[in-house]
Amino acid sequence: MIRFQIMIKWVSIIVITMAGSWPVVAQPLDTLIALALENNYEIRALQQEYQAALQQAPQVSQLPDPEVGLGIFALPVETRLGPQWVRLGATQMFPWKGKLKAQEDVVLAMAKADFERIGALRLDLRYRVSQAYFQLYELDATQDILSRNIRIFRALEAIALTRVENGKSSLADVLRVQSKIVELQKEIERLDNQKVKPVATINQLIGRPAGAIILPADTLGVAVLPYRRDSLLALIRENHPALAALKWQQEAARRRITVNELEGKPDFGVGLDYIFVGQRSDADPAGNGRDILSPRMTVQVPLYRKKYDAREREEELRIAALDNRQEDRGLRFAAAIEQAYADYRDALLQLELYEEQVGLINSSAEILQASYSNDGASFDELLQLQNDLVNYDKMRLKAIVKTHLAKAEVEKLIP
Repeated sequence: MIRFQIMIKWVSIIVITMAGSWPVVAQPLDTLIALALENNYEIRALQQEYQAALQQAPQVSQLPDPEVGLGIFALPVETRLGPQWVRLGATQMFPWKGKLKAQEDVVLAMAKADFERIGALRLDLRYRVSQAYFQLYELDATQDILSRNIRIFRALEAIALTRVENGKSSLADVLRVQSKIVELQKEIERLDNQKVKPVATINQLIGRPAGAIILPADTLGVAVLPYRRDSLLALIRENHPALAALKWQQEAARRRITVNELEGKPDFGVGLDYIFVGQRSDADPAGNGRDILSPRMTVQVPLYRKKYDAREREEELRIAALDNRQEDRGLRFAAAIEQAYADYRDALLQLELYEEQVGLINSSAEILQASYSNDGASFDELLQLQNDLVNYDKMRLKAIVKTHLAKAEVEKLIP
């Protein structure tokens, strides 16, 4: 038994060790978006609310429940055929023809508006995941840039140390390079802390604990916008789920007007009363003690019309308000498209400039590094060029990320 427990212990240690040595697999953006669309709790809630809305349809399309009554004559009513002891009654109301179907149509139109909200949320969710992913990618890639430049400064530090050992340079040169290395190392640590925000955002959107590890997998190049701007806005106006939701709300308002018109019609009811009659003991007429069966009909007459007029006006105003909301939303979409394309063009212009500058700085740095190695000249200029190179590399990265954010802004509007 002891040997078996020892064996289990060693197996557990081996498994834990292997699990700890397994690499964390990088996650492409498409994978994270798919996880968000599948696992996001907000989407699940909207889907359940949509299903709940559909369950209202059978609730409003059924006939009213029948009424059944029981009456006992405390003081029996004497009739020719005997005293009336007990009355049983049943009534069923019937709304005006088409009213139940119209009420069902209202509920289904509102449910379709809820369904379109799911589509709008899915588009917004894709954008929020993409936005956080590109932020995380930029932080990660910036750390790579800083690490690469630390290696360059380490090489420069080695050259400065060699010259100090040979008595050709001051120790101050070494200290200045080391100070820059420490600065870059601290910036890398600060970027590690900044990663917490986008990681937590992505994990929240895909339904995982905030601290779950996420590694961006892509090496991003410049994004491409493969859309025709002239037809893009028309496509969005026709198919965007947020606009479709507003249209279904308008349709629901129109159907409520129909319901209101039908509610202004009378409702009819049919009923049946059965009265138990006791037998007379003082006489024996024909039909002595015969029970009473009494069919009846009722009409509910809508005489007070102000509430129907007010309700119709309410729905007409709601339809007009939704028209204005659609126009406002369409203008917002148009402005968002223009801003996204402007950001994209700006990023391309920035990228062109930064790439030219990086090329020139690299060439100049090679020349100055050779000069410093030979005669110790131009050390200040060399440090400044390396600083500029770090900054231009980061700005070039920002420009690339900016093209992807602009593309995500456009795709946020495309159903």
